[in-house]
Amino acid sequence: MTDGPRAWVLAASTDASRALRPLIAAHERERPVRVVTTDGAADHAVLGEHLEGAEACLLVGERRRSPRGALPGPFLAAPGGRLVPAGWLPDAGENLGGFAEAAARVLARGEEAGPVAVLAQWHQRYLRLADRMEANLAGTRFPVLRWSAERITRDDVADALGLGIGLAVYFGHGRPSGWAGYRGMRAHHLAGRDEPIGAVISATCRTASRWRTGMSFSERLVLEGAAASSVGAVVPVEHLENMRWMLGLAAALRAGERRIGRVLLHAAPPGVAAGSAYRIIGDPLAPVAGTRVGARRAQKVWAPAPDEPIEGRAPAFA
Repeated sequence: MTDGPRAWVLAASTDASRALRPLIAAHERERPVRVVTTDGAADHAVLGEHLEGAEACLLVGERRRSPRGALPGPFLAAPGGRLVPAGWLPDAGENLGGFAEAAARVLARGEEAGPVAVLAQWHQRYLRLADRMEANLAGTRFPVLRWSAERITRDDVADALGLGIGLAVYFGHGRPSGWAGYRGMRAHHLAGRDEPIGAVISATCRTASRWRTGMSFSERLVLEGAAASSVGAVVPVEHLENMRWMLGLAAALRAGERRIGRVLLHAAPPGVAAGSAYRIIGDPLAPVAGTRVGARRAQKVWAPAPDEPIEGRAPAFA
């Protein structure tokens, strides 16, 4: 046990640490921060004893390193075996500053809950997962926004996600370049919006994989400032495992977890915590919190179910 808040650990080169200064300063207002200089080394092994008493860590390494090679999973073991949420970020030069500004803005939102956008490809298997996620979040502090592909177009959901929401969870087919749903969603569709998303979880295959692409969808989301953190898989994932993650995510949010790394720790299915296919990209302590104005605007987004009466309603994005 430690007294007081646990530390946020950043392992990065001198130049990368300088670019990430806005995020470092934002964390320093809430908790101890340890900066580990990794000039000439970019492996998670450099963290070692620095994880003692850590709440989470962010490893910034060479751009050529992939999420799969950089981290063994979404968590690292601290001395004594305690699991610590671990994020990865490729050193992409000028993009680091944009990420740091976006992540610092999200961190400043504090513990404001949600809202949660439930996204899904227009396919019965994934719509059923979205149904279960929505049902399991009923009665929580989190307002739930159902923005699956049978209800809303790609352009409208991209605009809606940029209003300033806490968490977006996608169910459906995925690939290293993005989501198959919404007739293909790429990181550039979500970049340049009003407010970054707190966290994006792609409960699908390979959105954090570099297979046949220079940079994965999950990495681009954070480097382009669309989200403070993004969770994606580096390999194909079984539908049953995604179902288990979905149930765990809902349970974590019901239990009051508000930081994406803590949400994943709580949500991890038994036996897969250390060796999961998923990776955290960006800040593992990003709160799943939106802005108050954004939350109100998001509630008004026009995304009716196919059988829902729509008389008297007007599109939010005309």
